[in-house]
Amino acid sequence: MTKPIHFYDYSKDELTKLLTDWGLPRHTSDQIFQWLYKKKAKSFEAMTDLSKTLRENLAQKASLSGLTLQTKQVSQDGTAKYLWQLPADEKGQTAVVESVLIPMARDEEGQAGRYTACLSTQAGCRMKCTFCATGVPKFGRNLSPAQIVGQMLGMEQDSGTEFNNVVVMGMGEPMDNYENTLKAMRTLHDPKGINLGRRRITVSTSGLIDHLVRFIKDDWPVSLAVSLHSADPEIRSKLMPINRSNPLDKLWKVMKSYSSKRRLPVTLEYILLKGVNDRPEDAKKLHSYCKDLLCKVNLIRYNPVPSLPFDAPSEETVKAFREDLKARGMKVFLRERKGVDIAAACGQLGYENKLEKSN
Repeated sequence: MTKPIHFYDYSKDELTKLLTDWGLPRHTSDQIFQWLYKKKAKSFEAMTDLSKTLRENLAQKASLSGLTLQTKQVSQDGTAKYLWQLPADEKGQTAVVESVLIPMARDEEGQAGRYTACLSTQAGCRMKCTFCATGVPKFGRNLSPAQIVGQMLGMEQDSGTEFNNVVVMGMGEPMDNYENTLKAMRTLHDPKGINLGRRRITVSTSGLIDHLVRFIKDDWPVSLAVSLHSADPEIRSKLMPINRSNPLDKLWKVMKSYSSKRRLPVTLEYILLKGVNDRPEDAKKLHSYCKDLLCKVNLIRYNPVPSLPFDAPSEETVKAFREDLKARGMKVFLRERKGVDIAAACGQLGYENKLEKSN
């Protein structure tokens, strides 16, 4: 069975080469790329400045979709969670993946004026962080560039909004799907593509050190966030098994290298877990770890996941932890909870869904 051609899998240069090999002039790729990312066509038929014959031929050879919308849930706070069906793989196994539309700043009438897209890069996750729902089911698969970018385009088309920011903080470890995620990020950044600046795209990683070294060398057009969650090696290893092979001291060095070369701060994500990493001594260790590191800390209240043995600290504890860090001179922010009631918040994606099944 021939693997289907999805145009969103191709960079501008790759698409030009593909269409040239098909005997089409170079300017046709410019037209199609504009339809894909500027005009956001839903079909080849919509590409009206192409001949009818060409549109019909393209529809026979290629596809504009690698995702099928299965369900959509909307939270009381306006957050929307999308469940996408992936096509069957060579073994006949299907999978699903979730992404989230997050309303941000609101006007005087309470209407959202900015939106953030939270994208996934894998169906499931191999990192198995103990506080995260995504790692509970069996790992499904890596997503293609078309499936990563397609989440954003699909949410825009469904909601009638355009995204100001993208965070790659959904299901999966982006660095564990390195090539496909990089290609998707370059498309989001490409001036002829989605045209988002690197400060408008944030990729979050659990800290795969060898991949991060490559990430810096390849100059991904994004900002970097690292899931830290503890500056105590023993606690972090219990929360994140990856810490055993990618320890905190080596992770610090690669983050230092990134901030020095890119002159951008690293965002350190820190989920507060009751009685685990929310004590004054934890704040002290975090401050010590961040010394001489250009960074900011994003505190996240733990969001409940059935079957996982964690709770969120009290609001008093959360605020005390934040104020402790501020008093130590750190840049610290407390992430607003969004979409908790539909399991769309940080750490909740994927648990409710079976990630693979037979057709």
